[in-house]
Amino acid sequence: MMATGIVSAALRAAGDARVSAVLLAIAVGCFAVLVAASALRAAAFPADLRADLVSPGTGFTGFAFVAACGVLGDRLAGDGHDPAAAALAAAALAAWLALTCLVPGRMAVRHRTPPAVTDIGGNWYLWAVGTQSLAIAATFLVTGRILGAQPGALAAIAAWLAGAALYLLVSALVAARLLLAGLGPRSPTAPYWVAMGAASITVLAAALILQDTEPPAVRGARPALTAAAVGFWILASSLIPVLLGRVAWRHLLRREPMRYRADLWMIVFPAGMYAAASMQLGTAARLPLVHAVGTAAAWAAAVLWALTFTAMIVWLAIRARRGDRVTRATRSAQN
Repeated sequence: MMATGIVSAALRAAGDARVSAVLLAIAVGCFAVLVAASALRAAAFPADLRADLVSPGTGFTGFAFVAACGVLGDRLAGDGHDPAAAALAAAALAAWLALTCLVPGRMAVRHRTPPAVTDIGGNWYLWAVGTQSLAIAATFLVTGRILGAQPGALAAIAAWLAGAALYLLVSALVAARLLLAGLGPRSPTAPYWVAMGAASITVLAAALILQDTEPPAVRGARPALTAAAVGFWILASSLIPVLLGRVAWRHLLRREPMRYRADLWMIVFPAGMYAAASMQLGTAARLPLVHAVGTAAAWAAAVLWALTFTAMIVWLAIRARRGDRVTRATRSAQN
């Protein structure tokens, strides 16, 4: 859902409103299904959900809900659906507060053994991603006149600073994990693409703040915020060849077959986020080259989305066919 929503936003910024609208409809449908499925799981299996949220290895994935609300809200606000966007912003804030207390807050105060170094992974960056989505939410609430310009700008800058600090903190922890435990040949690479996505959403949030030139808070922070946004954009750009090299090493040199996995969407989302962030930064900072890079990246992200979506449909069809065969074989044996 996050990947579909941000690719929709990137294509809208690139000028393709029709495909963007189709992807928006898919994202809204996916969001509704995921919310319903999550509520059902919470009601039917509360112990399993609680175990996932308090586990250092999986708890931070909960912040994906916060990011999903921010991404979808920003896209809906772009089409003038301000009430829906405001509701998603409120949900994002409530979820962020609850998850921050439950996941990192619980790890900080619990008296048991601290998390193992191997529990630290790329999904921890979702904490920073979710925080930056609050900054984005503040910007579209200002645009929709739900928040005042000055309070909204202050809230957006505060959330942006918190997200940037979290990005640096998680980067230090991930670096320590890689130095101490390394990354095995079979370890998934997709979660580490979130590092690039987190840097990109930091750029996007800063660019959206910079585009609101009215509040004094933005005017005062403009030079520092622009420099920081450009720095994070360079960081995100530099991570792309490193991550692509890891993918090439696994699938070309080690000849590991490429199969559909759900975590492939963790590559599509950063790709779309990088495209959207580049275009917005190019506009806000008057950098035509950066905007051109973002436009090209938007089409690359759209192709990657289409390939991943097609692979998912084929994978689901194969699983359904196998399940049907197992069911028929079981019935035949029972008869």
